[in-house]
Amino acid sequence: MLSVQPIKDSAATNAILCNPWVHAKLAQDGREPGYIDHPLVSYHGAYVDGSLVGVFIAVQFTRWEVEVHAAMLRPAIPHGRALGRLFLDTVFATPDVLRATAYVLGSLPSAANYCRRLGFVDEGVRRSACMVGGVPTDIVVLGLVRGALLSTAIGHGSNH
Repeated sequence: MLSVQPIKDSAATNAILCNPWVHAKLAQDGREPGYIDHPLVSYHGAYVDGSLVGVFIAVQFTRWEVEVHAAMLRPAIPHGRALGRLFLDTVFATPDVLRATAYVLGSLPSAANYCRRLGFVDEGVRRSACMVGGVPTDIVVLGLVRGALLSTAIGHGSNH
């Protein structure tokens, strides 16, 4: 059984974000992945058969826009799309939210492809926007608007 539920346990969240496999993908020079205690940041645990296998992060940019992030352990990968859809259902549950934005390191094409499979559309590239391993790295900007989420769910099935 798959589920995505709010999680407030900073230790459990950090266990995912600091897992060596996940950490290697997320770490940037001067910015380590880790739990951020802020009222505009929420965490959602991704569960497979009751086991925490990933964390989704939602940052409320404005009343209308949420920045989203995903960090998943290997056991979550086969269920990634279904878990992502569950998370996006949570993000768009608030009627005011019109769009979700994903900022993906250019060095992680599989992460950008994951977003595209969830219905996100490429909106641009922020060239040399961060440093990874001392190398200037682009950030791919992807967006998903409420109407596109609904048409994707209707057109392809909800996958959950």
